[in-house]
Amino acid sequence: MLDIDKIFIKPTYSLLTQIAPGETSKDIAKSLYEKEGSMNGFEERVINDIANLQNIQFWTRNTDKKGIGFCINGFINHYPDFIIQTKSGKTIIVETKGDDRDNSDSEMKIRLGTAWANKAGSNFKYFMVFDKKEVIGAYKLDEFIKLIQQL
Repeated sequence: MLDIDKIFIKPTYSLLTQIAPGETSKDIAKSLYEKEGSMNGFEERVINDIANLQNIQFWTRNTDKKGIGFCINGFINHYPDFIIQTKSGKTIIVETKGDDRDNSDSEMKIRLGTAWANKAGSNFKYFMVFDKKEVIGAYKLDEFIKLIQQL
């Protein structure tokens, strides 16, 4: 249906002017908001590495709250972990996965995220990131950081 334009991408999401997360994370540079929602250790490591890149304008922690968070709506509803904006105008959507997770939904999320990015246009990118685990269609953290430095 995507290939014959029976299903299409329709922009409906915009970043909020302010957020009030219940639990907050550590302060990490280039956050869009004064405080971001809580994160696990791997998520903090990923976004800290991203925030330290020269080409990053800002980042924010996505929420999975319906009507508030960014959702890629398809055969599953996928609320990726982070929304990142580069100085060159690229919007990067990132889903992090710890190597300790069973990741039974990873393949579906990669397929959905990739389909979204392909239809959204060249200024939008989707990545799933693991620490060291190799998963088809996903990136290991060190590869991912090298890649987004170029966006």
